[in-house]
Amino acid sequence: MKKTVIFAFLASVCSTVCASNTASSLPNTDVFLVKLNNNKLVSAKNISNRLGYDNQPNFIDGGLLYTAGLQSGESWQTDVMLYDFKTKQTTNLTNTKVSEYSPTKVPNEDSFSVILEGHDGSQELWQYGLNKPKAAKLLRKEVGKIGYHAWGKNYDLITFVLGEPHSLYFGNTQKQTGKPVAGNIGRTLAFNQTLNVYSFSQYKNDQQWVTLFNSKEHSFKPILQLPEGVDYYAWQGDDALIYGKGSVIYRWSLNSAKKPSKWLDLSAHCEHKVTRLKYQKETELLAFVCDRS
Repeated sequence: MKKTVIFAFLASVCSTVCASNTASSLPNTDVFLVKLNNNKLVSAKNISNRLGYDNQPNFIDGGLLYTAGLQSGESWQTDVMLYDFKTKQTTNLTNTKVSEYSPTKVPNEDSFSVILEGHDGSQELWQYGLNKPKAAKLLRKEVGKIGYHAWGKNYDLITFVLGEPHSLYFGNTQKQTGKPVAGNIGRTLAFNQTLNVYSFSQYKNDQQWVTLFNSKEHSFKPILQLPEGVDYYAWQGDDALIYGKGSVIYRWSLNSAKKPSKWLDLSAHCEHKVTRLKYQKETELLAFVCDRS
């Protein structure tokens, strides 16, 4: 029998309280795929298009990974789904007896990494092959439970480790290293390939700031204050940040003296709330999550 997920709200990965355990306690979310042309909306499609929990989109070559909540008898869990851009078909890549979430392409490998929730309540970083998803392996244990992660270069990565407050860890899976570098962090972790810096959100005086982390210099630079109630952001290319507030996505150019401006109005597709975002520069594709709760 499939394992029941222990989260009251998986989208936050227990960032408040890990509580009881039904699919009805999770938000009703859908994953949309938007095609853009010169920053203008061409089309938007609901690729999950069902009742229930579909969240955490991440691009890979030729497709989109996301997390789906599935029911099996009286039990409920999350699996990793792949939406193929060519076939327009969705495949369950994991379909295991445990829950996997936060699917992320492993750089330079034909595989993806996930946070796997074990039967003992652990939350660890695992790797699955895209073509052989059953060949899973543990990448690294952390001191505590992992919520999210973002890959950098040469198997470096940052991870969100649950605690009071939550901590940002930096390490390397091949060297099996990892240490805390910042605290009181939010839910969004990312890596800017061009600038060779990580980004994360951090609370300062009850406000979240998008902060850059230079792992070579071990330096931190707050760059943008997120509006109240906004937990998620994404890089739009190498020099701009985007986030959703209500049904509108705002955009801010890096180092700009101007405030973020309205970029896309998605009210025709999502009347409620845009949460997580991912952008793929090469294809001008945007994935976003619509929370209908």
